[in-house]
Amino acid sequence: MEDPTQGPPTAVVDDDLDPAAVTTTLMAWLAGSREHITPEQARDAVTWLSDTMGIDTDDLTYAAGLIGHPDAPDVTFNEGVERYGGALQFTVYMILLSGALVATVAAGDPEWLRQFDLK
Repeated sequence: MEDPTQGPPTAVVDDDLDPAAVTTTLMAWLAGSREHITPEQARDAVTWLSDTMGIDTDDLTYAAGLIGHPDAPDVTFNEGVERYGGALQFTVYMILLSGALVATVAAGDPEWLRQFDLK
């Protein structure tokens, strides 16, 4: 990007993208995956993400309550927003966890998440 202070090119940003729809989709993926993965797989996703991205394990573990991490509390969206300082910040953690599940549980296949789409 030529000037990162200007943000991404407008072609990258979809003006019609509904933030509530993004959040709802991420919550559906993570809550749905919770019913299909083991606590050990949730732990592995956090470990992989921490090792790969260098993100603090405690911060990740809290958010991983959404996927059933055995050391995390059950987390609601509002609690996550409060913990991380805003909806955008918590949404980033949900995106990261979704990617970690794809990497560690779904053998790199992002379509795996689609089984948890709201019908």
